[in-house]
This record gives sequence, structure tokens and C-alpha cells, in this order.
Amino acid sequence: MKISFNWLRELADIPADISVDDVARRLTLAGLEVEGIERRCVDLAGVVVAEVRGVRPHPAAETLRIVTVTAGRAMSGLDGTEADVVCGAANVPGPGGRVAWAPPGARLPGGRILDRREIRGVLSPGMLCSEAELGMTQQGDGILILSLSDPVGADLAAHLRLSDAVMEVNVTPNRADALSHVGIAREVAALLGTRWRLPPSPHYGVPGAAGAGTVSGTPVSIDVQIRDSVACPRYLATVVTGLRVDSSPPALRARLAAVGVRAISNVVDVTNYVLMETGHPLHAFDLDKLSGGIFVRRAAPRERITTLDGVDRALEPDDVVIADAGGPIALAGVMGGSRSEISDATTRVLLEAATFEPRAVRRTAKRLGLRSEASHRFERGVDPEGVPWAGARAAAFMAALGGGVVQGRAVDRYPAPRPPRTVSLSFSGLERLAGFPVPGDEAAARLAAIEVPSAPIPGGLQAAIPSFRPDLVIEEDLIEEVMRLCGYDRAPARLPTCNHAPGPHPEAIADRARDALAALGLHEAATWAFVPRAWLSAIGGERSDIPLSRGIAVQNPVSAEYEVMRTSLLPGLLDAVRRNRAHGVADPWLFEVGPLVRRAPEDGAPPDEPVYAAGVLAGQRPGWLKPEGPLDFFDIKQVVVELLRVLGAEEPAYAPCAAGLFLHPGLSAEVRGRQGRFGFVGQVDPRVARAFDHHEPVFYFEIELALAVPPDATRPAAAVPIPRFPSVTRDVSFWIDTAIPAASQRAGLEAAREPLLRGITVLEDFRDSSRAPPGKKGMLWTLTYRADDRTLTDAEVDAAHGRAIAALRAAYAVDLR
Repeated sequence: MKISFNWLRELADIPADISVDDVARRLTLAGLEVEGIERRCVDLAGVVVAEVRGVRPHPAAETLRIVTVTAGRAMSGLDGTEADVVCGAANVPGPGGRVAWAPPGARLPGGRILDRREIRGVLSPGMLCSEAELGMTQQGDGILILSLSDPVGADLAAHLRLSDAVMEVNVTPNRADALSHVGIAREVAALLGTRWRLPPSPHYGVPGAAGAGTVSGTPVSIDVQIRDSVACPRYLATVVTGLRVDSSPPALRARLAAVGVRAISNVVDVTNYVLMETGHPLHAFDLDKLSGGIFVRRAAPRERITTLDGVDRALEPDDVVIADAGGPIALAGVMGGSRSEISDATTRVLLEAATFEPRAVRRTAKRLGLRSEASHRFERGVDPEGVPWAGARAAAFMAALGGGVVQGRAVDRYPAPRPPRTVSLSFSGLERLAGFPVPGDEAAARLAAIEVPSAPIPGGLQAAIPSFRPDLVIEEDLIEEVMRLCGYDRAPARLPTCNHAPGPHPEAIADRARDALAALGLHEAATWAFVPRAWLSAIGGERSDIPLSRGIAVQNPVSAEYEVMRTSLLPGLLDAVRRNRAHGVADPWLFEVGPLVRRAPEDGAPPDEPVYAAGVLAGQRPGWLKPEGPLDFFDIKQVVVELLRVLGAEEPAYAPCAAGLFLHPGLSAEVRGRQGRFGFVGQVDPRVARAFDHHEPVFYFEIELALAVPPDATRPAAAVPIPRFPSVTRDVSFWIDTAIPAASQRAGLEAAREPLLRGITVLEDFRDSSRAPPGKKGMLWTLTYRADDRTLTDAEVDAAHGRAIAALRAAYAVDLR
């Protein structure tokens, strides 16, 4: 939201010693962050209002003219009060017109200083300026034409108040009341302890403005019907006649440009001006182009509308439209229709001031890609109680600028007025959450400063919530208002009271998991939280203890396909692998850390939303000292081992997976801890893989972080020195019964309690029935030995290795190879 500091000073009493930077800092500390400040026309100087005395052709150029101007006095470097200025614009007014003249010595935005310059043989003292050259707008056709009432010789920047500072305020979605200069003025006055006011009557020196805009005694009959009071809670229509469509005064155009709005015509500019001023969107219809009354309703089947941008659009039943007897004339809150557009021939206007259902406006604007200042406010909620004032303000302003008359009183349809709301605030709750005592009278004064009146009740206040603050719903909302107006810096810094050290935060664990998986060479994927129902059916299997196929349906899905919440990260990752391979990525290694949504075991209970870390490997492993080879179960298991090590989890146990899971029953394992199973690892079942268009092995793991790293099982991190002495490896290969898992073999090797043994890694699990003895499998392990205080000799390594092998042979029947 762009806020003009000049505009703000008209609405709020801001002391002269308070700068725009002071206001920006106070707003930011109060929760309305000012992201930047644009200084406009601050270096503009010496440009004056000049009167045209005559215009004649340039003797040496057909496209140029010589314009005789005067500023009513002799200017520096000129002889007399008149000057002949060369100008190439086509819109130079005739004698008596007012223009912006930059004489020699004047300075334009960007630091350019004007001088006398010869143009095709004629010496030109300075130049006649356009709006773009003055820094008023980005683009401008022709020179700036001023009003006949603008005083000749006046300093243009001071007269039009062009020098300004524009704040870019980041307004949070719940603060729709702050999307206007009036709303920010209310906040600034509350922060400074001053007063603010509603905008004054139409101004900018419009001739006859004081008497224009009065209500005529002859009303124009217009029928307004709200046929869907949910879609449109309030609609107000005002008729203004006798208008002349023309360009707006320069000061108004400059002010609109300062806040990022392009000037169009006086009638349309008024609606945009009052929008930026009050936060209430308005729309003007050419009354002579309407037939019958005004009907606010939902779109009928197969209805269409051509919007102001010239695009013919098909409507849907959820769209809210403004219609007359001939059909839709506007998309409510989004864009008007071309059939009722304001043109140069318009003399009678129906001015709309209304409020529409935020969800309906949001759906329509998003579907059609039509985002505007009006839809931005309607999507967040427009105050229905402010509609009459905004409509009256705009109608009077429009009549003043266009020389028209407001005909009769507005037609106001408000079928279901909102009842007043109250919220209680307890002083004990205020002190408990604020962390410091706030006297009751100070709390009441802070709330009153933002127009939230309150009355004392035992132990607190009863606040009457104004209609423009729908975000104030519970006691904590009022406490937040009091705290931000008192200043968050008054809250003391203190540690929370606790009797034990806090455990790791879930989000911190998730971040550590992301870092660990990225360090292992996997790339993070962000998949949809919604998935097709068929995906869950493909992985659901027959296991009743893992209800993967029974996803929770979304009432308003992003598409007809993505209709249920994901119960596993597997479908999204398998689809991501497919898309990566379609784009030429041969070996995609992907991971994701995020929540799932699963039905609770008990009916009516809220769903479970555990956070999982999951990864998928496909293709070949990288080849360093030897050619690359296909991935296998041990590659994906090593990822799990390293992930759990980084997370500080206790050493897990691995158990075979039962049939009916989405993993291959012979190449998968459950990952177990003290609290039971917390994950799976292995090859994706080929039937599941084929459902996602994968015909080669794909390996997958998933870990529920809260169970893998419970607070009481986390191993504290400890720094260890970098080894000073080299390590030595020895391999051992043997035949062993196929029923003995690798974890048991590892335990057998560790049973020797050999102090020099620092690492045990499995290299091969060989089960070729044509070469292995019956019932046996071939295992290849590598054992790493190292001492902290010396370099080991071969004899020491051989002895340690022999003790480890002896321990394994004592536990199991093995045949060394």
C-alpha cells in the first residue's frame, strides 16, 4: 500500500518536527511495516506557472512552434516579462492558457538544470514541461496543461505540492482497515497522541466546488435489488447528472500517480481517489447505457461478459455480477463491463458503493487473473458501515469536478445489518501476556485512540468493536492492540519458567534433516500437499495398520484431480522422479521433509499431522575409482543411517517388512526404536513403481521425525578432535546362513569389544544360488582400525582383526572365503 505523506498530513495532525522517517519507524514498530520510502520531486525547483500569450510556427521546422509565455514578472537571464520558448508538443493551448515553464536556472528531477539553447536557429529560454519531465508520472503525452485558476508566476512544485515522500506499507491480510490513507492516518494519530479527521470537502481549486455536488430536489428513479445477500451484504447507488467528462486537475493526477494509479478522466479518477483515500472501492456506470434496474446476483449458466479490457469472458455460477435488464454489466469487486463504460460523451453516472463476499471476489479474480486495487480490498473485507460515507464523498467530489449535480438521495440496500460486537479484556490477562503492568485507564485510552471504545467491568474492560475491525475477535486481539500501541519495547526480556531443559524443537529437527540429506547428495523437492485419490490407492496396499489409501478429501480442491490430503510423501516423490527423468535427469536423488495428514483412529478426533523426512533414489550410484553401478538396498539404508546419526537418534534396529506394504517384501526393512517402528527403508514394490510409470528399481525411505528423535532419546552433540593418525582397513568375506541379518553379523563383530575397531561397513550380500552353498549367502565386510596416539603397525592391525573375526565365529557358523 502506497501512502503519500502529503496526503497523510491532511488527515492527521503530524507535528512539524515529525518527519516521514519518524512516522515510518513508529508504524513499523506497531506492526505495519514500512518497506521503503520514495522521495518524489524533491529536487524540482524554479518551474513556474506561465500564461500563454501567443503561438506561431517555427520558421525552420514544421513540427515545432514558438510559444510566447509570461510568468507575470521578469525572470533571471531574460529581458522583460515575456519569453519565446520552442516547443514540439501538439497540445499547446491558445492565448490565456496555463502551462509549466522551466526557465533558465530551473532544476528538473534527476539534477538537470535548464539553460538557453538554440533549437533550429531559434534561441529557446528553457522549456515547457510535460508531466513525465516534472516527475509527476512515468509517461505523459504532450505538455502539462494547468487550470485557468492557477496563479501565473506561482512556483509549480509548491502550488501543486509535488514534493512528497511515499511510504510503501506492508499491510498484513487481517488489517483491511489499514489499506487506505484514512486507516493509516488513524494509526499515526494514535501512535503520536494527536487527532485525525475524515477528508475535507472537494478541493484543488475547482471552480464552483463550494456549491457543486449538492443534492437536487428531483431524484432519478433507479431500482436496485440484491438477490443474494450473502454475495452482496450492502449496495448503494447514487445518480450524478449534468457531468462533463474531462481530464482531472493536475494536482489530483499527481497525487494519484504518487500512489501508483494512472489518471484516466475526472469521473474515473474520483473513484480511484476515494478508494485510495477511504479504502472503499467504487465503480461508475454510464446511466444512459443501462436498461431497467440494477440486480446483484450470481451468474446464470452460460452467461458471458466483455470486461473493460475488451476480453469476452465466460462466467461461472459462483461469480457475483452486477446486471441490468440486458445482462451482466460488471464482475462484482473485480472489473466493470465495456457495455456500461464511461466515455467522453457520458453526462449521467450511476455511482456504485458496495461490499461483496471476500471469497467470491477472490475466486473470480484468481480464476480470471484480474487483480486490482479494488479486488485486493474486497478479498480482505470492506466495511459495510462505511459504504454510505464513501458513496456520498465520491458523488459530491464527482459532481464538483465534472460540474454536475447529485440527483436525489442514494438508494441504499442493506438487507441484513451486522449486529454490534463486544469483546472483554481482563487486566490480569493483559499483564500476563504483555509481561508488564498496564493501568486500566491507559489500556482504555489506547483502544479509544483507534476508535475502539470500552467501558469498565469488574477486573477489566468491555470493548465495543467497530465494524471496520473484523479482526478483533478474542481477548488476545485486544491485548495485541494495547501492546503495539504502548510499544513492544516495553515488554521485558525474560526466560520462560521451566524445571528441565527444553527438548529439540520440531522445526529445528526438520531443518537439521534437510541439511543432512542435502549434504548426502540428495536434492530437496517440494511436492503438493494434495494428491489424486488414485495415487493413494496405488500405495495403500493391504496393511490395516497403515491407512494410506483413506486420505481426507478437500472441500475446495485446487483441481478435480488433486482432491485428497497426502498420507505419504512417496506418491509426490515418485511423480517428481518421473518428471525429472522426462527432462533428462538420469539419476534423480530427491528428498522432502514435510507433514502428512492421516485420519485419527477414533471417529470425530482431529487428524494426525506427523512430520516425515523421506527420500527416493533411482538410477546409478556415482562412480569414483570404479565404473558406476546400479543402486541397491544398502545405498538407501546408508542414507538412513547417516540421517539418524546427524539427528542424534539412538542406534535403531531393522526388522523385515511384512507383505502388503508399498515396499518390496524381500528388499525392505522397518526402522525401529525404543518406541516401536518409526520408519521404512527399501525398494519400492515393482507393482507400485509401475503405477507411477517406473520400470526400473526405485529405492525409498521415510522417517517420522518425532518418533525417531524423541526428547529423552537425543544424544547430546559433542565435539571430537580430527584424527591425527591414519586408519587401516581389512576386509573379511565369508559364507553364512541366509536367515542371519547383517545387523546380527555386525553385533557379532562388535562383541570382541576391540578398542582399535572404529568402523564396520557391509560391502556385499551375495545370494547367487548357482554359486553359493545351499542355504548360505556370501557377505563381504570392511573393518576400519585406528589408534588415537600412534600409527598402527601391520602386526597390531592383524591381531585386532583376528580378535574381531574370532568373536564373529564364536557367535555364528561362518566359512571364511
